[in-house]
Amino acid sequence: MARISWKEKKKNKDVLEEIGLKHTELLKTIKTRQLVYYGHIRRHQSLQKTIMEGKINGKRQRGRKRKSWLGNMEETTTRRINECCEVALNREEWRRTIASNLWQETEQR
Repeated sequence: MARISWKEKKKNKDVLEEIGLKHTELLKTIKTRQLVYYGHIRRHQSLQKTIMEGKINGKRQRGRKRKSWLGNMEETTTRRINECCEVALNREEWRRTIASNLWQETEQR
């Protein structure tokens, strides 16, 4: 693996080309892994599930709202989070959802 220092000031695109990856392949891999992980967490009772679904009490700081992990799931799947929660409980249906979302993304590009 190539060692690239941050001091070299190379663009991400150049680094990805150097190691032989395309930018879109990397994004596709990240989104796939996020969706698979979300389905895994939804099906099991765990601390991660409690944290993911929890709300934090108190006042929000000034400025733009932070993007939430669940918000990313809505954006990636183009479904409401409630629908995602229900679909993720059924492993086979969730896998079909992941595959269809990735298929739509490749068609758009």
